[in-house]
Amino acid sequence: MTRRTPSRAVSLRLGTVLLVLISATSAIASHRPLPSQVLSKSPGMRPFGTGRHSLWGIRVYDATLWIVGPQYSADAPHALDIEPGRAVPADTLIKNAIAEMRGLRVGDERQLGIWQAEMKKLLPNLKQGDQVVIFCPDTRRTLAYVNDSSTGAIDDPSFCPAVMSVWLHPQTKHQAMRKSLLRQ
Repeated sequence: MTRRTPSRAVSLRLGTVLLVLISATSAIASHRPLPSQVLSKSPGMRPFGTGRHSLWGIRVYDATLWIVGPQYSADAPHALDIEPGRAVPADTLIKNAIAEMRGLRVGDERQLGIWQAEMKKLLPNLKQGDQVVIFCPDTRRTLAYVNDSSTGAIDDPSFCPAVMSVWLHPQTKHQAMRKSLLRQ
C-alpha cells in the first residue's frame, strides 16, 4: 500500500482557505469594549452572540449581543453593539428600524411616530467603524451611546423590547442574525 501525500499546491490552497476562514471568524468574534458607563451599570456584562449582516457579500454591519447571566433575558440588563461597515445616514437607520417594527406589528402608528422622533434625537449619521450601543439597563429605559459618548435616553418601558425586536423577534426578517446573536 502506497501512501499519497498531498501536493504542495493542494496544501497551499487548503492553508489559504483555513487562513481566510480563521480571519473571517476572528473579525466577527472580536469585540470592542462597551462604554465604561454601560459596564459600571451592569457588572458582569459579557458578549453572548455575534453576527454579521452582509448584502451581496458586502459587510453592512457587525452586531454583538451583550448580557448579564448565563442566557439572554429581556428582563435582565442587555446591550446590542452595532458597528457599521460603511457610512449610514441616521435617517436611513431610523427608517429601516421603524419599517421592521411596523412589519413585526410592534407598536401602533402613534407609538411608532413617538419612537421615530426619539431615535432622531439619539442617532447621528454614522461612519464606518463607529460603535453604536443600545443599552437596556432595566425594563424602564433605554440608553444610547455612540463611540463611548452618551447620546441620550428613552424613558419608555416599551421602547427597548421594540427596538431589540428588529434583531431578536422570532419573526424578524434577519433570521441568520437573530440565530447568531442568540447562539441558536
